[in-house]
Amino acid sequence: MADFMGQLIIEGAYRYEFVITKRPDLKEGIDAYLTSKGKQDIIKG
Repeated sequence: MADFMGQLIIEGAYRYEFVITKRPDLKEGIDAYLTSKGKQDIIKG
């Protein structure tokens, strides 16, 4: 689920802050996915 949400963030369907606010349990996985895809600039806070 974290990978899926991370991909949606990369594609611009959702904002990082919105997803993390709604699903804080996925933050670690989303951060790892974004970092693995070279998109760590999206990660905030």
